[in-house]
Amino acid sequence: MTSKPEDPRRRCERLTRENLRLRDQLDFCRRQIATLTASVKNLRESKKAAQEKYNEELAQKDTIIEKLKFELERANARLNHDGTNTGTPTSQTRAGQQKAVPNSRRSSGRRKGAPDGHEKSSLQPVSDSEVTDTVDHTLPDGSGCPRCGSADCIPTGESEVKYEYDVQIKVVRKKHRFFYYICKQCRKVFRSLIPPNLKEKAQYGSALQALLLSLTNTVNAAMNKAAMFLAGITGGALTPCEGYIAKLQSRAAKSLGRFRVDLKNVLISRSLVYWDDTVIFILQKRACFRFYGDERIAYYTAHEHKNMQSIEADNVLCVLTEDIKVMHDHNTINYNEKFRFENIECNQHLQRDCQKIADDTHHFWSLELKELISKTIMERNDAIARGGKAFDDEYIRAFHRSVDECLEKGRAENKAEPEIYGADSERALINRIEKYRRNYFMWLEDFSLPTTNNLSERGLRGIKSHMKISGQFESEKAADNHAIIRSYIETCRRNGINEIQALQRLCDGNPYTVAEIFQTNPA
Repeated sequence: MTSKPEDPRRRCERLTRENLRLRDQLDFCRRQIATLTASVKNLRESKKAAQEKYNEELAQKDTIIEKLKFELERANARLNHDGTNTGTPTSQTRAGQQKAVPNSRRSSGRRKGAPDGHEKSSLQPVSDSEVTDTVDHTLPDGSGCPRCGSADCIPTGESEVKYEYDVQIKVVRKKHRFFYYICKQCRKVFRSLIPPNLKEKAQYGSALQALLLSLTNTVNAAMNKAAMFLAGITGGALTPCEGYIAKLQSRAAKSLGRFRVDLKNVLISRSLVYWDDTVIFILQKRACFRFYGDERIAYYTAHEHKNMQSIEADNVLCVLTEDIKVMHDHNTINYNEKFRFENIECNQHLQRDCQKIADDTHHFWSLELKELISKTIMERNDAIARGGKAFDDEYIRAFHRSVDECLEKGRAENKAEPEIYGADSERALINRIEKYRRNYFMWLEDFSLPTTNNLSERGLRGIKSHMKISGQFESEKAADNHAIIRSYIETCRRNGINEIQALQRLCDGNPYTVAEIFQTNPA
């Protein structure tokens, strides 16, 4: 049976409805696709943001890790800093750390102490005319023969003699009388001259004043401790107050004004001048204490600030001529265009810097350079002992070739690890050696030139001790007074003049003059 054909009109309506339904489904699918596309986009953006945040946090953590590694390297390096790789004095060695005592002397191979066959040195007996006191030791009451115990013993007339050297403090109370006279011609009445050190009705003598100045300026005793010491050794008979000692310090410095001027005039005429400075404290603020000198001159100054203005105020470096050489610890201010002298750099400081670079970076070119310098200085000492005046040209060229090789290795090692701790200092050291090579190694060409600035460092060692004990100065004037008195004491000592004798003359109003010092001990 055949189906009845669908009515065209109804078929058209059905297809229209079907078309509308399919269109609605298509719109729904399109909306779903748009929604899913937006979701996928949002997810991708979220993933990208999360990845970026993760990468940023990871980078921050990597930066923190690198900083912590750098700080750890710096801390480890600083723990290894001592007198071999920095200017740290051995007295500041931390508890539990082995003290590094620099010693560049060559071993002789002999045992410590006196060599075999060396005659023992001991105090010698004095002649009877030199004996000041004799003490007779007889048997005490109740004692007798060590064998039988009998007390019935008589002297044989013989004795065994021992000699003893000692010091006895004796308080001297002097009475000075100045008589009046009358002139027979004009009838004028006058008195014998009173020296300026006896200005008051009663005063402390020059020997006591000299002892106090020595205690405060050389022994570095605080003023109250100096007063206590004097009271102790005199059994309380002499008890100067701190105010008196402070005035004594000021008065002594004032009396040395002419000495200071004359000493500087001798200093600036020397062919070689050493200088250095160190930090002191004035009323809890950092200040400067400076040394200029040589083996026979110690010239000190003190200032509130460590700068060019204070150097100009000293007026030492400013007046040195081009034929004068100045040894220092790489004070770059010395290369100022205002100065005309020729600079010499300290090799001991250079060797410390080389050791520090090796300890901080674990690069070994600097150790090779340090060893080269040490070996060359020893060979120079041997050549001086043979009467040499300088190395020959071929030796000098070979030395500089070795320096070039060390620096080339240093540049390569630094380039390979440019970000490690100490790399910046390493580059700076390489550049400094290249720039100031002649100033560092001028001693190769002239054996009369020094290799180190140890003389200046020894000259400033006393003020470091003073700072440890006293802490600070109360004013720039007080610091400068100390500098003037130390200049006088140290210069006298370097020329074989007894310190107490020199100070006693100062307190008597008749200090040693610069002319006396250098006439007595000509250069």
